[in-house]
Amino acid sequence: MRATTLARVAKFWLAGLILAVALTVSGAAFAQHEGYGNGGEGNGVGPSAPGPSGPSSDGPAIGLSGVSDACSVGPSLPTPPAFGEAGDSVKALSRATETYIRNCGCATQDCIANALDKYAEALAQVAPRLPQQLQDAPKVVAQAAQRVRAARTKTEALHALHDAIAIIHKDIELVRAEDPDHPRLTRGGDFVAETLNVASLALEKGGGL
Repeated sequence: MRATTLARVAKFWLAGLILAVALTVSGAAFAQHEGYGNGGEGNGVGPSAPGPSGPSSDGPAIGLSGVSDACSVGPSLPTPPAFGEAGDSVKALSRATETYIRNCGCATQDCIANALDKYAEALAQVAPRLPQQLQDAPKVVAQAAQRVRAARTKTEALHALHDAIAIIHKDIELVRAEDPDHPRLTRGGDFVAETLNVASLALEKGGGL
């Protein structure tokens, strides 16, 4: 009778020992999977912690630094198509330039001049498809950029932009006088004048040099 009791006790003790070992192994595996091993700093097996850009840090961070990087390289202008209405191409280039000036705080003479230089280069690809009177728009914009950069005061820089706007408006009137029945012909010029005006307003409200 006593031997039977001892056997039962031994059996329960052995079962308890096996259960304790199993729980210990399971707990260690869970800790390793969750990255709590090696002093709680993780061992790279489990999922990585969220990065600065959200749940995964594989991609580039998007935030203030991303905006800063985008603004540092100047306006990102689309490549105008070789065909289609020239006014639509000028609109796309103008909107991209205006967005850069507004969103990137482009309010100094150097920044405005650099943005207009890139704008003029892109406009040169579209100019041959504009009405003849507006085909000098890239040159007008480029000269305005040069004058803005060289201006000794903000007032001189603003005069350069206002002169360029006046030239574009004059060219628009020439197009209208020659073909008043097709108002869409002047769209390209309207967008150029608008972009120059956005640059002028930004410079006027900004710090100038």
